[in-house]
Amino acid sequence: MLQIFSLVLTALTGTVMGWTVSFYSGFCVAVGPEEDERDRKKIWKEYKWSLNSDEAKLIPMNAVVSVLINVAVTEGTAILSGWEQTILLVLYLLSASCLLGVAYVDLKIFEIPPLYDILIGICGAARLLTDIRHWYVYAIGAVTVSGIFLLIALFSRGRAMGGGDIKLTAAMGVLLGWKEILLVMTLAALLGAVI
Repeated sequence: MLQIFSLVLTALTGTVMGWTVSFYSGFCVAVGPEEDERDRKKIWKEYKWSLNSDEAKLIPMNAVVSVLINVAVTEGTAILSGWEQTILLVLYLLSASCLLGVAYVDLKIFEIPPLYDILIGICGAARLLTDIRHWYVYAIGAVTVSGIFLLIALFSRGRAMGGGDIKLTAAMGVLLGWKEILLVMTLAALLGAVI
């Protein structure tokens, strides 16, 4: 019974976060790439979000992803205490919401909004503070994949990889640690190759 309540609460939380991410991501797409130099205040006043918009699909996706993360955290971290599991769950839920927003905006305008990088970085810093004994795992995670992406960006002169990708992987590396961020990069490369 408690597990069902937890899943329902997580789905509701994911839905609320989905609304926020959906609205902000739609606004980022409406503003366009940084090179557009359009008046953000004017776009803010004119921007109309609706349930019929493409970005509204982020709401149910966020709810489903939130429930999956809840199951993964509670089943995969059984050795952690209750409060550690709760903190980890909240950090992963916030980060997953941001990543869904990143995916949507990146697909539309090929940019990663800096706010998402910052929020994931804050979640990473909070994760580091909850496991300060292993700080080096998160420090190495911050530079492992982002360092690889930085080299790719330098050698390609910014055509193959942008600064947003580098900042995003640094923030994700702090959140996950070096082993998990390498796993994420490997899975992303495999999925990208298949797609």
